[in-house]
Amino acid sequence: MKCGYRIGAMLLCAVFLWAGCKGKGQKDAKQKPSGPTVEDVVEGRKIYLTYGCVGCHGVGGGGGMGKPILDDEWIFGSDDVTLTKLIKGEVPNQTMPSAIGKVLNDEQIRKTLVYVRFIYQGDKSKINWAVPPPVPEERLNAPISTGDPVAAGKVLFMSACIPCHGEAGRGDGPQSVQLNPKPRNLTDAAYMANLDDRYLFELISRGGIAVNKSNQMPGFDLSSDDLRNLITYVRTLSASASHASR
Repeated sequence: MKCGYRIGAMLLCAVFLWAGCKGKGQKDAKQKPSGPTVEDVVEGRKIYLTYGCVGCHGVGGGGGMGKPILDDEWIFGSDDVTLTKLIKGEVPNQTMPSAIGKVLNDEQIRKTLVYVRFIYQGDKSKINWAVPPPVPEERLNAPISTGDPVAAGKVLFMSACIPCHGEAGRGDGPQSVQLNPKPRNLTDAAYMANLDDRYLFELISRGGIAVNKSNQMPGFDLSSDDLRNLITYVRTLSASASHASR
């Protein structure tokens, strides 16, 4: 009788243990997605826009100082391992600067690549990576900067604007030498004081051609909050007061 009781108790414990392990395994599986997630895309976009990638590849990935990253033309290869090495500056004979890659950790690089995969517009037959999931429009267009408008705007300026306008906004960025007309000097208080915020909003969001200026000024696909923060920071470069739309 005692033996049967003990065996029954042992079997009952085994069932509970098995059920517990199975439940834990199912829970862990839910917590650890096997592929890229919506959050990966959203975080990757933030990294792409705030760590200087846009200075070469453009806000939307269409290119600028560097090649477009929307297409299927890959010099060294398109797999994740190769592109991670490229970002880190570990590929022989690469011309892509490695300064950005040296400040990103592996997880940040992975998320950046997820975003690059998300905006890919090339030949789908050449895809050799895990395709990111669709992202709700409101998540994709959410502001990338929060908190103090000036500080947030400076992050965006340093990432997207200094190649042409220079770190201080004087129009003397590294790309300015090959541009005609030259980039505007944003520290010119008299000139900036005559520009209302609506004009700057249209100029930055849609490009120079939208306000009858040079098409060398690209449009930046940023949220309204990010654009306002960027304009707020640009105003500090010349100490010009903000203007309401005229």
